[in-house]
Amino acid sequence: MCDHDHTSGNVQLGAGISLEDGEKHAQAHVTWSRRQFLQGLGLATTGSAFGFGASTVRAFSTSPLLQSLSRSGTDRILVLVQLSGGNDGLNTVVPYTDPEYYRIRPSIGIPENSVLPLSAELGLHPSLVSFERLYQDGVMQVLRGVGYEDPSLSHFSSTDAWLTADSAKNIDSTGWLGRYLTQEYPEFISTNPTYPLALQLGNGAPLLFQGSASRMGIAFPNLALLNRFAADGAIFDESFAPSTSFGSELSFVKSVANDSFQFAESIQAAANKGSNLVEYPSNLGLSGNLAVTAKLIRGRLGTNIYHLNLGGFDTHSNQLNRHQSLMQQLSDAIGAFMDDLKADGWDKEVLVMTFSEFGRRIYQNGSGGTDHGTSAPLFMFGGGVAGGLIGQQPSLTQLEPGGNLSYNIDFRGLYASILKDWFGLSESEVTSLITGSFTPVPILDSSFVTNTEPWAVPESVRLLTNYPNPFRDRTMIDFELERGQSVRIDVFDVAGKNVATLVNRPLQPGRHQIPFEAGSLRSGTYFMRLTTEKDVQTRSLSLVR
Repeated sequence: MCDHDHTSGNVQLGAGISLEDGEKHAQAHVTWSRRQFLQGLGLATTGSAFGFGASTVRAFSTSPLLQSLSRSGTDRILVLVQLSGGNDGLNTVVPYTDPEYYRIRPSIGIPENSVLPLSAELGLHPSLVSFERLYQDGVMQVLRGVGYEDPSLSHFSSTDAWLTADSAKNIDSTGWLGRYLTQEYPEFISTNPTYPLALQLGNGAPLLFQGSASRMGIAFPNLALLNRFAADGAIFDESFAPSTSFGSELSFVKSVANDSFQFAESIQAAANKGSNLVEYPSNLGLSGNLAVTAKLIRGRLGTNIYHLNLGGFDTHSNQLNRHQSLMQQLSDAIGAFMDDLKADGWDKEVLVMTFSEFGRRIYQNGSGGTDHGTSAPLFMFGGGVAGGLIGQQPSLTQLEPGGNLSYNIDFRGLYASILKDWFGLSESEVTSLITGSFTPVPILDSSFVTNTEPWAVPESVRLLTNYPNPFRDRTMIDFELERGQSVRIDVFDVAGKNVATLVNRPLQPGRHQIPFEAGSLRSGTYFMRLTTEKDVQTRSLSLVR
């Protein structure tokens, strides 16, 4: 039986209590104590601090994260777009030349003649027209086979794994961003906030900004609440006060919550100052939330991290039409957002990442849909991305137990690369946030990498700098092995095509130099991938004719 999203469209008061639920209880004359209400809201018993609010950025002036942003000379922004329910990766990035795809999906496979080609083997869902344009413009990157070890097929557990950067069997109670900020600044609750460090529009990620004591960002479950807040400087309507003891308590809590928010002035100022420079397809859902995000960014709110959500991807039945509609919404919304940002250069300051808790099973089911699966593609957008296809396409015949796709990119390696290369954190700062050893992912153009400190490499293999790089005709791949093991080295172009396999055999311990002869290849960026029994490492190569 499928488990369902455990979020709702209501304003969450904490401990499973929503504003709507509270008003229903008030009408039923249920009496709660003020202390119970404050605890439910996450407020201190004095009512002086709002528990899921954020801290002023001034309070974080010595934060390594914000120091790194300052060092880079820019206020870089990360926008996360969550595809809740488990997006079907095979019908999003389609292996349209693989006959096995059509054999296992006889009625829900995307016809080859309607696919939007990315390469000779892969193409986009036909509704992702804006994605195709962004890909051709070099501001979109497709990461294939993204997942994690020993994955969960539960919406709850797998979502929590993505939000906490933890194992699905050992879920942390804090989000990876909230954990970092709490560790650095445990006193943030007592600081008067001026504008939010992180902002969530929509549902789907209650753990993402959760620290050890409270949330580190502000959340608006729907656009109407944000519009009300931007217009009135308050979320809760204090006029509702039924003549019961519960009603007076509810009115008190609303007043405390509204008075505790210190973001009204900055959000109102940013909303009034900002504007949209292109027309969005809709003012609702993801499109409306992205339009508001662009306004707040252009209005210089100061928030560096945004989270948005598009739900409905749990397509167990009648998938074709439902998934087509979702792909259309996603493509149109992100396409407009990127065009909006590009109009005045903000696209170079913003990195957009989509993610979903898992992909779908490769086989269609008896209801014309797909069941919960494992790895899936993930998209990155922005003026700073390297573009192209990254990672190996999972095989449809060599499957994991249960008949699921294998993964080749651990999402935590992607997180680590974002923190280090985009935000400029040191490796020690990154590893304090995301534990474990994960291969970084080359998501950014080299000119946008803010921290060029090399990653520490696993003990079994040490990949050295190839020389020369850039190169004209020939370069040497230089690496050291701590022990004898099988080694494979492949070179890919930006479209993900394998242009060369340099070695694929057991090698002895010690230092090795493998030549790469570029032959008749065109000038451009290529990616070398070194694979051993337990490690995968990549390096970009610049060929200049």
